[in-house]
Amino acid sequence: MNIRLLILFLIASIQTQAQSTKNTTDIIQDITSEKTEKHIHIPGTRLFIIPPSGFELSNSFVGLEKEESGAIQVYDLIGGDFYSNAKTFNKENFESKRVKIYEYNEFKLNEYPSKYALLQGDPNMKAINLVFGDTTFSAMIIALYAPFDSATEKELKEAIRSIYYDKTLKIDPLATAKFTLDDNASIFKYAKSASGLILYSIDGIDKQSYENEPMVMITTLPADPNLTLKNISELMQNGLKNNGMVIDELKNISTTELNGSPAYQVEVYGTIKGEKSILYQLIVSDKEKVVSFQAVLKSEFDKNLLEVKKLAQTLKLKQ
Repeated sequence: MNIRLLILFLIASIQTQAQSTKNTTDIIQDITSEKTEKHIHIPGTRLFIIPPSGFELSNSFVGLEKEESGAIQVYDLIGGDFYSNAKTFNKENFESKRVKIYEYNEFKLNEYPSKYALLQGDPNMKAINLVFGDTTFSAMIIALYAPFDSATEKELKEAIRSIYYDKTLKIDPLATAKFTLDDNASIFKYAKSASGLILYSIDGIDKQSYENEPMVMITTLPADPNLTLKNISELMQNGLKNNGMVIDELKNISTTELNGSPAYQVEVYGTIKGEKSILYQLIVSDKEKVVSFQAVLKSEFDKNLLEVKKLAQTLKLKQ
């Protein structure tokens, strides 16, 4: 699946695009699904799904993909709260970002409250978004596909309706990580995971929100031979701009190797919602995958940036 499209959703869940909005509603009744022999388990999550034709488990992100035809990303935030995480998942918020809404509905999925939307925030991509959960977890599924591929759209909708979630399943949150990190070198420690989205915080404190505290976010994406590591960094920066970051200056840019893999590093100085901030980016890749290491800092810049870099320098891709 095109990495450009995945980045658009990774950084700016819905991109701001200048296009008209058309609201329609696809009425979805409450869904109750049973796990069958056709269901497959998405590693690192508690979610099972019947995959659409041609979709297979991805080697570069948590979910399924079908070459260049589509992708299903799964985010399973165990310990998260659906009601707070999904608060902004509504028509009004999408419309404020000038996103075209084809379908929107709220229903129950296996007794869990859920919100569903079929959207287009980019001319090259349509997306089916589903978020569901309770006060103990919040799961999100993002299915991406070409805007005129009606056959894939139909198959993805059927797959969404097949979802089965096993709340009792015990999983290793780092089992699907495509890299290793040694957090003994830094004050930043592992805090929690959300299906490939791994968070580190000072002393590993697990919180619902790190809005005003330093945090590190690491995720994995498929490699794209048409994009350099600098291109990927720039795409992510553009996503942050669309979400309120004003960039003033880039410093300490380097293109080198890190623990045997090509790497790109940059410090992005600016403001987020008017507050002075530094974004540290480390992008590392091999032939199959790209690992993005990003830290957002809003205070004690010298100290925290040093500690972030200590952690970043231990990153090593798994072969």
